[in-house]
Amino acid sequence: MKYWDFRESGKPRYDYLAYTDGSYLLRRNFGASACIVLDGEQMGVCYKWSEVSRYSTSNRQEIAAIIHALLHTPEGSSVLVRSDSENGIAQLTGAVRSRKDWDLVQLYRQTVKERRLRVTLEWVRSHSGDPWNDYVDNLCIEALALFEVDGTRVREGVDPDALFAYLCRKQTD
Repeated sequence: MKYWDFRESGKPRYDYLAYTDGSYLLRRNFGASACIVLDGEQMGVCYKWSEVSRYSTSNRQEIAAIIHALLHTPEGSSVLVRSDSENGIAQLTGAVRSRKDWDLVQLYRQTVKERRLRVTLEWVRSHSGDPWNDYVDNLCIEALALFEVDGTRVREGVDPDALFAYLCRKQTD
């Protein structure tokens, strides 16, 4: 897996860039996912999202954020997804095979295929000063804090069926 340094020059061009993050608080038994999708040309924000889930894992939160970002990029686009989850990227690229989270891996593959996306996954070191990675990390922290205060925007686990239903609904709109 290649480590990407956001300061390097000669970066390849993509239609869209997506930064994703996930976190989980074991003591509270809930976590958060967040993503931001940027226009590859002007780096303007096209979409941002965060959500809290109960009864999940950190890795499921990370993978769910990646899938969610892909669901919000136009069909046929090239997308560079940057995540600080080495394990999530390894599972999605097939570098690591595991039955754990297999439902989300299959949903990722289905999303890429049905939306005809050209996806590149890159690992970014967390808390390394990359402003967009830090931004999605803060979105997760804010979502967790909001949930602790009033319990809003919570989902019962990361449900691949719910993500798939969202995908189907978007295709019929």
